[in-house]
Amino acid sequence: MKTSNVLATVFFGAMAAAAPFDKRALVTKTELVVETVVVYTTVYGDDVPVAPATTTPGLFFEQPASSEVVPTSTAAYTPPVVEAPASSAPASSAPAPASSSVFTPAPAPTSIYTPPVVEAPSSVFTPAPEPSSVYTPPAPSSTYVAPAPVSSAAVEAAQPSSAPAATGEKMHGDITIYDNTGSAGACGKPLYDTDMIVALAQPTWGQSTYDVQTGESTNPWCGQKIAISYKDTTIKATIMDLCPGCVGQDIDLSLAAWKALTGLDEKTRLQADWWKI
Repeated sequence: MKTSNVLATVFFGAMAAAAPFDKRALVTKTELVVETVVVYTTVYGDDVPVAPATTTPGLFFEQPASSEVVPTSTAAYTPPVVEAPASSAPASSAPAPASSSVFTPAPAPTSIYTPPVVEAPSSVFTPAPEPSSVYTPPAPSSTYVAPAPVSSAAVEAAQPSSAPAATGEKMHGDITIYDNTGSAGACGKPLYDTDMIVALAQPTWGQSTYDVQTGESTNPWCGQKIAISYKDTTIKATIMDLCPGCVGQDIDLSLAAWKALTGLDEKTRLQADWWKI
């Protein structure tokens, strides 16, 4: 038994002597210190709040003496040390955020309401203009022909021996001839040489009057039918114009009326009777 114990002791001693001994392992411990500083910022008026600068803590690293680093499971985590601020504010694990609520007074309104100016309606009555459609008769283009001197015997011979029965008062005066080329006469109608018409002397015609709406003449002589007697010939004609150069009860005949009454182509001055029919 003693021998067995001795052998066992020698055996284990030899094993212990033969077992290699490792060098002391180098362990690097890194302590991370986080310091929290509470900063209070007061913002006045239009000042723009500036975020406080953040400080990144530096990491301490030590180069090991040996190129071989053997990790070990004995490294323990050391929590960071939080230093309390010097102020009397209560310690907190998280920094208090700076107040960003800044009261800015509302600006005074700059828009001023100006009520519109209401103009009173101009209730001024403007009368309608008078119609300008007033007909102005052209002056008749009657040509005055001086009569040849005649004796009293010839005048007596020119008088008709017996005038036809008349329904109106008989007029007596000179008869002449004038041209009509389509221009409107004093009654407002266009006149031609082929028309059986006459122009009446101004004294007998009277005043020229017109319709303000249509412009037509309202003189009572316009359109009046008459009978004209010269020697043994009597014709019918219509008063459609005014003779401003004639006097008394003279009448100015168109070419057609003159030719039918006298049978002459000569433009001269004669005397004749005429009356209304």
